[in-house]
Amino acid sequence: MIIKVESASSNKQYLDRLRAVDAHIPDNDNINDINFHTGSRPSPSDELPIPPLHENPDRAFDPSPQDLDYKANRKMLGKKFDRNFMQVVKPLEHIFHPDGMLNIRFRKGRPKGRRPEFIKDFGHKISFGDDIVKKLGVDKRTKKLMQKYLWNYTYCPLIYKWKDLGIRFWPRWIKEGSCYKGRSCSIPPGMQCKTKSSKPITLLRWHCKDWNTDRKCSWIEIQYPIITECACSC
Repeated sequence: MIIKVESASSNKQYLDRLRAVDAHIPDNDNINDINFHTGSRPSPSDELPIPPLHENPDRAFDPSPQDLDYKANRKMLGKKFDRNFMQVVKPLEHIFHPDGMLNIRFRKGRPKGRRPEFIKDFGHKISFGDDIVKKLGVDKRTKKLMQKYLWNYTYCPLIYKWKDLGIRFWPRWIKEGSCYKGRSCSIPPGMQCKTKSSKPITLLRWHCKDWNTDRKCSWIEIQYPIITECACSC
């Protein structure tokens, strides 16, 4: 049987729940049926991406070569296996780009996607209360150029980097997103690129019910949050 660990609403909750499963702690759920079902998705958090877990160093708790059988584990994940974000062996991209790759998505000289609302309003009349309105006197072409520049300047690209979670996860390699922190994204400077949205990917986690004696171990499903979008924020 595969025990499902549903996604948590924050990094801390996710780690606490994963540790609880490894320690066989009920964590407010039925001790005979570990199912951390909240119905929630991983919410944007400054604590993403997930930091490395501190594992029990005893190799006796590692899965055996038989437990790492590709066909069997691939069957367990089924359609949840996403080759764009998970790999069984070290990806070539990690070998050539160990520090990750900047994922910049542009089209016709501007970021792809819907134009932010504050960009649409840029260059229009400025209101100081109900009585004072300031016209900028900017022509249409100049206004579009200013909007395009501001949109590009405040754009927050993702950095994708392959991460090895270790032998107790399957697949052990995941592509993790982080927000570019090379400069401030605002005018005047002060704001930074931060997580706007994330999504869960489903992995298998090697779980031992008893870490001391019987070592009854099997694969369980967990949902691991991955950053999918960043935005300029305080």
